[in-house]
Amino acid sequence: MSDDEDDHSAAETEAEIALKKRREAQTLPTSGKGLDDSEKELLQSNKKERAKMDDEIQELRKRNEKRKKEREVEEKRLAAERQAEDERRKAAEEEKKRKKEEDDEKKKVQRASKQAEFEKWKNPSTPNFVISKGQKTGEKGEEDEESSGTGVVKKSREQQDAEKKAILAQRTVSLSIDGFDASKLSEKAKELHKLIVRLEGEKYDYERRFKGQQVDMMELAERARQAIKVGRTGLKRMQVSSDDVDDVQAKFSGAPAKIEMYSKYERQKDKRGYKERKVIYGGPIWGSPADRIKPQKIVKWSEEGLPSYEELPAGAPAAKE
Repeated sequence: MSDDEDDHSAAETEAEIALKKRREAQTLPTSGKGLDDSEKELLQSNKKERAKMDDEIQELRKRNEKRKKEREVEEKRLAAERQAEDERRKAAEEEKKRKKEEDDEKKKVQRASKQAEFEKWKNPSTPNFVISKGQKTGEKGEEDEESSGTGVVKKSREQQDAEKKAILAQRTVSLSIDGFDASKLSEKAKELHKLIVRLEGEKYDYERRFKGQQVDMMELAERARQAIKVGRTGLKRMQVSSDDVDDVQAKFSGAPAKIEMYSKYERQKDKRGYKERKVIYGGPIWGSPADRIKPQKIVKWSEEGLPSYEELPAGAPAAKE
């Protein structure tokens, strides 16, 4: 048997001995017979501690019971509040739904009335223009403001606005999402997003086309104006008077363009002449020569081609190789 196993067996033996002593102490009579004073005091102190622990346990049990009853009361109160809140929310939802249904019904009635009014304007039973009597055949007479010379009936601004509103109300589709869950709402949102993107693209195309047509119309109008102007008066040659002729430009017509020596955007321009600027910017630069540093070392090359440095004595000139 190894040393580790001997130690383990010894430890187990000591533990068993301690356990036996504890059991013997527990099996001793509680009356105190055959015990010394220290053991009796120990028993009394243990008895007091057990009594104290029992009292604490009973106190904890009472607190737990009390807390349990308080939690039950609190849960009942919270359940009643939740039930009341649910009832209020349901009542608010029902009221909101009722108002929405009433609004939808009003909108339907208004749409139907507008549609009926539009149909009445679309198919009038009587003409909305007046032909003045006494007109002769082949002569232009004065017609009512609501009729034109081509026979097309003109409509007032209010009628056009009402017709536009009726057409928009007819083309507008109502959004009905009652009873939709999250998946149906997401699908409806995706569908509306695609529709908006398509309509925005069509709007952009129409705007670009309208702007291009405006530019074309302006160009055509300008060409027609020029053509009419040339056709009426004919082309005329410009006659320049002697006062309008630039003698300097005529003299130096073949010369290159003038070279600007400064930017025209500078706040303060250089008012010096060309010669002064040439001397300043292109002339020689004069200055005092710098002092040469006296050499302090001399370089000597070996046969292998490696340099070596030797210190020169103070004041000795450098040897010229």
